[in-house]
Amino acid sequence: MKKHLIAAASLAVLLAACTTPEAVQESKIDTPNAWTRLSKSEAALASTDAVEVEQTWWKSFNDATLDRLIGQALANNKSLQIAAARVAEAEAGLSGSQANLLPDITGSGDVQRGNQGYFTSNKSVSIKEGYVQASWELDIFGKNQARVRQAGALAQSEEASRQAVMVSLLSDVARTYFDLRNDQEQIRITKANLQTQQKTLDLIKAQHEGALSSQLDISRATAQVATTSAQLPVLQAAHETAMNRLNLLLGVTPGTLDSELAPAQGLPALKSTVLVAAPAKVLGNRPDVRAAERQFAASISAREAATKEFFPTVSLAGLFGVQDSSYFYSRPWNGAASLTTPIFDFGRIEADIDAADARQKQAFLTYQETVLEAVTDMEDALSLYLHDNSRQRDLALAADQNKKAVDLANQQYRAGYSGLLDLLVAQQSELDAESSLANSEAQLRKDLVHIYAAAGGGWSL
Repeated sequence: MKKHLIAAASLAVLLAACTTPEAVQESKIDTPNAWTRLSKSEAALASTDAVEVEQTWWKSFNDATLDRLIGQALANNKSLQIAAARVAEAEAGLSGSQANLLPDITGSGDVQRGNQGYFTSNKSVSIKEGYVQASWELDIFGKNQARVRQAGALAQSEEASRQAVMVSLLSDVARTYFDLRNDQEQIRITKANLQTQQKTLDLIKAQHEGALSSQLDISRATAQVATTSAQLPVLQAAHETAMNRLNLLLGVTPGTLDSELAPAQGLPALKSTVLVAAPAKVLGNRPDVRAAERQFAASISAREAATKEFFPTVSLAGLFGVQDSSYFYSRPWNGAASLTTPIFDFGRIEADIDAADARQKQAFLTYQETVLEAVTDMEDALSLYLHDNSRQRDLALAADQNKKAVDLANQQYRAGYSGLLDLLVAQQSELDAESSLANSEAQLRKDLVHIYAAAGGGWSL
């Protein structure tokens, strides 16, 4: 009998070990071979089949501060830790499903003393009992194995979801960091222009004392100074908000990183050309696509398990024990086999199958939608970067020309060849141009982050 028990247990372990999740499922979406938004004449972006998805993409910005922030976010971010806990929960569920393929063995023991009357010759005796019981559902038709495959696919989906959280986290850190640096640059530009405008106002006031300018000129110059100064509180609020957001992403309380990030810092120049992986590699790399595919695979196994409720359930049970007292000693044992099968359940199993079919359809459509969203996300990211890159060149030219215009307008005003209005307009145009250029430079970096995140970069470190 022991040999039979050992063989049965070995078979159960083998079944548990060999039960693996469903294979990778096809989305049935006709995905493109190349990105439609990439023009062959555009040098800013390039894509070939040989290009791999960049996983440590933030290092391409050559910013040591950003590198440190990324490291701190990976170590301390609460959303990422929550996602890791969900993975642990799913893996525990998988272990529980695998345990259902194995025998359930329990032990019990009992010690008692008393007078059992006739059975103990009307004397007090001690009785010791110990039992080992085992039960095992053979799962001949594979219902529990289908549940294990379902749990395995769900665990893989949760792991992919955790990786998707990581991709999102890294891109949020980088975008917020670039917003912070842009806010600092906007404050610097505004203060510099405010200083220039204040000097103009002081000059006009001095000329007014000498009857060389009117009260109208003073009012115009004062209004411009006040308007420019009013922009500073808005910019400083945005700067503090970005600070708070970074603290949150890094899992610390507001203010923790302020001293480290408060000093303004210039950003290194961007690469002239960015290499982008082909659509097939991007879709194979994106964690959200893999998570949706694993959810679909799990639904297939769930549907299989539901259909196998129609089949009989075969179980084995056994008991072996020892009873010992001063009057007797025995070794009770028994073995049993049982079979149960549904006969009439008022349509419960059919309803469960219909529900499983509906969930499988939902999972498949969600998988398809996720693939389409992934392709669209990358196309959007490429389009934004290309157009913003073109816009950047025009804004750089505009900022340079506006600076020259302010110098000329200032010289002509001082020489009396032009009026104050020309100078004020030139100064405002310079402020707008410099601000737009700084915004564009920050946006270009965020566009690059969008490309890296759309490719699913950052989860495999």
